[in-house]
Amino acid sequence: MVGMLTATASAEESRWAIALHGGAGFASPDMAPEKVEQFRVALEKALAAGEKVLQSGGTAVDAVQQTVMVLEDAPYFNAGRGAVFNAEAFHQLDASIMDGGNLDGGGVSAVKHVRNPIRAARLVMEKTPHVLLTADDADQFAKTNGLEMVEQGYFYDASSWAEFQQWSEKKNGVAPKAPSYPLNESAAVAEPTDTNFTCGTVGCVALDKHGNLAAATSTGGMTGKLPGRVGDSPILSAGTYADNAGCAVSGTGVGEQYIRHAIAFQTNWRVKENQQPVADAVQDCLDKVLNPGDGGIIAIDHDGNMALQYNSGSMSRGWSDWRGNRGVAIWKEPLEK
Repeated sequence: MVGMLTATASAEESRWAIALHGGAGFASPDMAPEKVEQFRVALEKALAAGEKVLQSGGTAVDAVQQTVMVLEDAPYFNAGRGAVFNAEAFHQLDASIMDGGNLDGGGVSAVKHVRNPIRAARLVMEKTPHVLLTADDADQFAKTNGLEMVEQGYFYDASSWAEFQQWSEKKNGVAPKAPSYPLNESAAVAEPTDTNFTCGTVGCVALDKHGNLAAATSTGGMTGKLPGRVGDSPILSAGTYADNAGCAVSGTGVGEQYIRHAIAFQTNWRVKENQQPVADAVQDCLDKVLNPGDGGIIAIDHDGNMALQYNSGSMSRGWSDWRGNRGVAIWKEPLEK
């Protein structure tokens, strides 16, 4: 049982809980201390954003959106700013959000210009009868509805670019000198901060004081993906799911595997129909359904029980609840300030 953190809730009033992830992967234990600190601060900032919403009596949907937006804005994760490059050296982003109170949800895939794809996903949920919009039409929908739009260069990160160059050299025998879009001068001379960390998809699950669950996930996909490839993150039941009668789930890892096995829905089904504790449901999906190294899952049930588990080398993550349980981690043990 790798990287498990669980908490058992009682029937206290005004309970709330939140868990987030910044992606499963294989972070080297030899990562530079200053890089570890950067990740710790970013995780703490995102966690605090969600805590603030929940502690003040806000909704789980607002909490997961605010948390994911902080992670999208940080350059250390594969979502929003810092997203990985596809095979043609540009970025296409995916995101989804789901409300466990009514099973409403929305997602966007392959967007190129929305600064915060999770905001666009929520607009799909609340402003349309649909569940998923894609590519240029999703970008236009976001723009029409007043979301902040950016050029591709906004998403550039030197570490993600170095990872793409390594991928390209291994696959094609040559590393491109520049992305397929123009860079400003400061980005063009930026050096990668660390190549020992595989950044990942971001996600959040929450329980609010009203007893409602929500989940959200956002990603840049996988380095070297074919243009137009869509992973699990924008797909309800695959990478994201929330149901007040079961649990809220966000996944991170090999997207095709999460789609094939409907991992987010299957986790919820195990809790809701099979009456499994949330930690057991998550662990069974990791051990019995997915392959070793496929990734991780975070989940919260309607009682505030949390599970943050993975079968890869690491998973950046954070958790907090009304009882004072709180922490952030990359490897097994919580990070210390």
